[in-house]
Order: sequence, then C-alpha cells, then structure tokens
Amino acid sequence: MKIDKNRANGIRKNCVYLPSKIMMKKNYLVLYLFLTFFLFISCSKSVVFNKEIVFPNANWSVENKTLTFDVPLKGSANPYSVIFEMDLIGTPNVNSIYTTFQIFTPRGAETLKPIYFNFLSPQEPYIMGASSSEKTYRLVAYSKKYFSESGDYKFVLIQHSNNADNYNIRSLRMYIKKVKE
Repeated sequence: MKIDKNRANGIRKNCVYLPSKIMMKKNYLVLYLFLTFFLFISCSKSVVFNKEIVFPNANWSVENKTLTFDVPLKGSANPYSVIFEMDLIGTPNVNSIYTTFQIFTPRGAETLKPIYFNFLSPQEPYIMGASSSEKTYRLVAYSKKYFSESGDYKFVLIQHSNNADNYNIRSLRMYIKKVKE
C-alpha cells in the first residue's frame, strides 16, 4: 500500500489551495475594513453639526412645536448643506407638516424659509430602517448655504400643524455638512 505524503502530513489533496483562499478572504476583509474606516473618517470630517431630538411616545406634539439648535460655526467662503432627517415608525397620521425654518446669525440677522415635510411625495426616497415599518424621511433645507461670520448661530424649526399630535414621528435630526465644490 502506497502512502501519500500529503495525507500523512494531515493535508488532503483537494484542500491544498484552502490556506491561500482563506488568506485572500482575510486580506479582502482587512481591505474592506480599512476602506470603510477611511470612508467613515472622511465623511465625518465634512459633518460639522449633528443633533437628534427624540419625541416622547413618537409624537411631535404642539408642546414640542419649536425646536432650537445652537450651532457654533467658523466663518467660511465655502457652502454648507443643512439637512433634516425624520425617523418614522409606521405611517404618520398626517400627510404633511408645514414648518418655518429660521436661521439667526451671530449678529442677530434672520433668514426665514418655509419647509414642507410632505410624506406623500418626499423630496428624496425614504431610507428604510431595521424593520419594514421603520423609515427615515430626508429633506435638504439648503443644498448650498454660506455662513460667512464665525460665531454661534441659532437654527429654529417651528411646526405649524393643524393637528395637536403628529404620531409615528420618533425623532428629528438636523445636520450641517461642508459641500465640496
């Protein structure tokens, strides 16, 4: 009886290339993790502000109709995007919410803009959550907004809904990020 050297050493012939495939998978995994980390770091540098307000009982009620965000910004000749994301649980009990968005500069000057959160025809597709009933509504308030002064800015979002309660709205998040030109 002939004894195969590979079998005697505990290596089967049909698995000779297995260690190299495992090493390739590990290399791809390391590369994937590195690229993900690099992408996260590079994307997070562009976000200069991010704040989430969670509504009790997933209800953006009249008592919470005015949301204020205090943001320290450095003056820049480069534009920024101002974006809202609303986390929904199921379908809201309203088709849209009318709001007024105000920006106060460090000197007190005011910018006023009406914003409609229209759930029937969103500006961008919904971002789906962990379950089919969870989704995120995204609205870009400003795609290019210039903040030339350095200092503390005040962002105010005022809800003008006819309903006292706007259910199935878990939270609202505002973030500001640098726009690359």
